[in-house]
Amino acid sequence: MYEEMSSSRNRSLVLVAFFFFFIVALGYVFARVNAMGTPGVALAVVLASLLTSVQYYKGDAIVLGISHARKVEKKEYPHLYNTIEGLAIAAGVPTPKMYVIDDSAPNAFATGRDPEHASLAVTTGLLDKMNRQELEGVIGHEMSHIRNYDIRLMMLTVVMVGIIALLSDWMLRSFMWGGGRREKKDGAGAELVAIGLALAILSPLIA
Repeated sequence: MYEEMSSSRNRSLVLVAFFFFFIVALGYVFARVNAMGTPGVALAVVLASLLTSVQYYKGDAIVLGISHARKVEKKEYPHLYNTIEGLAIAAGVPTPKMYVIDDSAPNAFATGRDPEHASLAVTTGLLDKMNRQELEGVIGHEMSHIRNYDIRLMMLTVVMVGIIALLSDWMLRSFMWGGGRREKKDGAGAELVAIGLALAILSPLIA
């Protein structure tokens, strides 16, 4: 089991590294097509790093805000608090911050950058529909995401996919407004423009 966990972490690192270098490559091609040169590539790297940092440190707050989750204390949902606290002790991780979403649909999710900065949210529908044992099963599943750092991987990959989508949209809009003409004048040829257009269309699918 531990060998599989180690292998999974290594593959995750490779995946994140691929995303980063793919973003840099896209930035390079798009900057060349729009005759932005080295400053354009540098801008793409800076933006990718900046957005990744924001998502890394504030991604959980963004997700919880979008979900309309509200933080709860033990006196409001003592059975939820005891369940999460007990399973956190069993998993060997700090007790995550607890949130509740006013929604009749049964659902739950974990978010954060590591076990020390994790949050766990459940809907009121989940609390209403499930008994104690069923709730423990759901919370245990989410706790495994926290312990195995799945929450960090998902945050990073989501923001990187978003960056690629933004770059692709920017490139397509530049073609709509006559992008690529300057590159042709600079002598790089239509081949690079064609590659840029193909990447603009295919990059979101690749991501």
